[in-house]
Amino acid sequence: MKKILFAVIALSILACTKEDKTIDYAIFSGKIENLDGEKISVRNSEKVINDITILDDGTFSDTLKNIAPGYYTFKYANETSSFYLKPGYNLNLSLNSKEFDESIKYSGNGSNENNYLAQKYLNEEGLGKLATYQYLGTLNEVDYIHKMDSIKQLETTFLNNQKDLDTDFKSLEEASITYGWANKLSKHELYKRHVSKDDNYKASDNFYAFEKKLNIEDPNLLAVGNYKNYLNQYYAQKANQLAKKDSIENDMAMLKVVSQEVKSPKIKEFLLFGAAKYGVSYTSNLQGYYDVFMANSTDGDHKKDITEKYNKLIKLSKGQPSPKFLDYENFKGGTTSLDDLKGKYVYVDVWATWCGPCKAEIPSLKKVEEKYHNKNIAFVSMSIDRKKDYDKWRDMVAEKELSGVQLFAPNDWKSQFVTDYGILGIPRFVLIDPEGNIVTANAPRPSSEKLIETFNELGI
Repeated sequence: MKKILFAVIALSILACTKEDKTIDYAIFSGKIENLDGEKISVRNSEKVINDITILDDGTFSDTLKNIAPGYYTFKYANETSSFYLKPGYNLNLSLNSKEFDESIKYSGNGSNENNYLAQKYLNEEGLGKLATYQYLGTLNEVDYIHKMDSIKQLETTFLNNQKDLDTDFKSLEEASITYGWANKLSKHELYKRHVSKDDNYKASDNFYAFEKKLNIEDPNLLAVGNYKNYLNQYYAQKANQLAKKDSIENDMAMLKVVSQEVKSPKIKEFLLFGAAKYGVSYTSNLQGYYDVFMANSTDGDHKKDITEKYNKLIKLSKGQPSPKFLDYENFKGGTTSLDDLKGKYVYVDVWATWCGPCKAEIPSLKKVEEKYHNKNIAFVSMSIDRKKDYDKWRDMVAEKELSGVQLFAPNDWKSQFVTDYGILGIPRFVLIDPEGNIVTANAPRPSSEKLIETFNELGI
């Protein structure tokens, strides 16, 4: 009788152990037609969590561990798409790399949610000119609101027509629709000013009444991209006001506004790190910026990340020897190194053919180059296009008749000069003195009046 009792107890313990074991993984598999790469990368909002190898027949499969319910992205070749994962999902993707968005299809557990997302993104693309600032900027305030309300209603109807969606997922999508709508509404003044060329345009006092309906302190919504975008936009506007009031940089103002006004620890940390992981590379007050971030951040990993960037950037302060580029291909033939330009100031423009803001600076850069043609300064434009876009680089240099020293970095973002300067976004401009020392690792853009002021101060 005792043996039987012990056996029953042992079985019950084992049963409890099995029932209490939480599933924290999802299986992601699929097949890709027209292969254009060997790996598919999956990332969360902060980093790559898996690089999955694709077999010769186009198939792939991997177990994604420690998955929390939420939105992720996968990247293949140079295309990305968002998808939704939840522990326990066994999701299979079908994809044709030549018709990326249009070909995405899912099967398996989680397919309802993800086929909805795939179609949702196609619906957004289908809006065409209705979603462009060029069109929206032509609308008066009443018509703009009506247009945004109509789009919101269409998106809500499409969501409600879906069957068998996960309840949590549907709640997140409802929030996504609401904050996507709010994002567009908050851009009305910006679009109107840009299209009308009226920098003084202001919406009526009642226009921003929609903000009162929103909850900007709900950490549960940090899984929603549109919510995060709205938070960034909302506090960036406040930071801009503080920057003007106190005559400080916008980057520093953002840290101060978030630190002082945001109550939710999770939201505060999200906004602080989101601002600092790029802002620390652009601020002209590195020490002050770093000190404010460290005093207000509470996340050990985030502090470590920004500290590593700080330690790297402190070596790029004025007067320090500049990192060098060595034997980068010159459009006119041969190669060029930074040392070849010693004896002159060197203004480096890091850019790429796919970068809109980079191309927008070209007319201004041409004017500056022409003005300083016979001066003691060399203008270097360094493309970080990928090797497969090499011909695009050569074609654009020729087509736009780009002058100066046109170089092609050998390893795009991972090129030594780019990584040594900690460049995370382009265009980026660097000014180096005739001895090869840094004047500024964040030089003004060609379109900025401050660039000429800087040149004048140096007596160029």
